[in-house]
Amino acid sequence: MALPRARASEQESLGELVQRLRADVTRVLETELRLFRVRVQAALDVLRAAGIGLVAAAVLALAGVGAIVAGGVLVLALVLPVWIAAFALGGGLLVVAGVLAAVELRVVRQGVNEAMAPVEPRPPETAHAQ
Repeated sequence: MALPRARASEQESLGELVQRLRADVTRVLETELRLFRVRVQAALDVLRAAGIGLVAAAVLALAGVGAIVAGGVLVLALVLPVWIAAFALGGGLLVVAGVLAAVELRVVRQGVNEAMAPVEPRPPETAHAQ
């Protein structure tokens, strides 16, 4: 939002110029601070969403490990020794949980990088010749 500016006149004193400069710097700093807050909030939103996904992945992995390993070990025990069946199923489930966690961590990194990316400055408005 561009604010109309008063033209500096030759009559304007140094004190008035300094006061106007201070007001401009204050406005720029306040705007930058608001932008920083928006970016941090966006990054926290991404982290919160990904954290929920990671917790869900962990809960599902634990439930899956308990149920599938127990049932799978019983099925595989018909053709393999019980200990080999237990290790095979447990290892497979841990691989699936690791892949899910890696995907969520990638989402976190990408979301945080997007939220903290610099904003491209707007091109200056040019006055058209009349």
